[in-house]
Amino acid sequence: MKVLIVEDSIVVRQLLRYILEQGGMEVIGEATDGEEALSLIQQQRPDVITMDVHLPKMDGFECTRRIMESDPIPIVVVTGSYNISDSAFALRLLDAGAVTVVEKPMGMVDSNFEKDAANLIKTVRNVAELKLVRRVERFSSAPSPEPERNWAPKLVAIGASTGGPAALKAMLAALEPSCPWPILVVQHITPGFLPGFCEWLNGDSNLNVQIAQNGTRANAGNVYVAPDGVDMAIDDGLHIRLVQQKGVGNLCPSAASLFESVGRNLGGQALAILLSGMGNDGVSEMLELKKLGALTLAQDAESAVVNGMPGEAMKAHAASRSLPPEAIAQVLNQLAHAPSGQAAGHCSD
Repeated sequence: MKVLIVEDSIVVRQLLRYILEQGGMEVIGEATDGEEALSLIQQQRPDVITMDVHLPKMDGFECTRRIMESDPIPIVVVTGSYNISDSAFALRLLDAGAVTVVEKPMGMVDSNFEKDAANLIKTVRNVAELKLVRRVERFSSAPSPEPERNWAPKLVAIGASTGGPAALKAMLAALEPSCPWPILVVQHITPGFLPGFCEWLNGDSNLNVQIAQNGTRANAGNVYVAPDGVDMAIDDGLHIRLVQQKGVGNLCPSAASLFESVGRNLGGQALAILLSGMGNDGVSEMLELKKLGALTLAQDAESAVVNGMPGEAMKAHAASRSLPPEAIAQVLNQLAHAPSGQAAGHCSD
């Protein structure tokens, strides 16, 4: 597996090279800026790229955009989540086509070094096998089909992982401000990025995106994102419950836990959605929701950066349809205007 490191700090480049080579990977080059990275890509043809956020001459955002428009290669953003400006910029890189973002290891004396190094190795290995397509326009604008029937949901539950942030952003941007349901989101993302992530989503969304808090009533027109390291559930009164536990399949928060609580407390009165992501988090629980009568949708393979979770949902017949993010939003907009959707969506404490 050939890796190109794009990083302007020589100290960090040496550290990343050490970590990746200890993980059995071949570092085929190091670039100190975006222009050098583009040149090395043509010469060395790496399998995956680790991309710094702030670079001289050509920054990480512009470099990522050019790579994804001309010759897509999986890009892992490596940055420090403690820096708010880094977080916001890293999310812009995801929007430009980077696959995922990880915490930058701070050095061998740091208490989190082994964990961060292991996460970097695991992430690079996972994304190196992805087959990306050239995407000048990331998502289809094709109109969505009409809903098969009118649902009377009480909320929307969404699970997403790698590649999910850009899909979620596109979906929320296409939702009308009169959305009559609360939306609960489990997004697997590097710890520490959630505040910047919510701010980033709020930039284009007509809805209010916020980090979920325990005991909060989930109200229409609001998007609640599960916090780091806790599972999010919903009770039968639409109150959010945050639970400190290991999650499902070592994922915490997990879409599986959210979907399970939706089925247990709301039955089929929900919409469940799986967006881009590795693995199968939430698939079996989505199938149970579908059996209860919930509307279940998955992102389509053409628009998903990683067709793991949504692809598995389609294989298991857990999702009724697969659509691009904007088309999923149009299904929700159509349901919101249906008489039964309006009647079911608006609740008060």
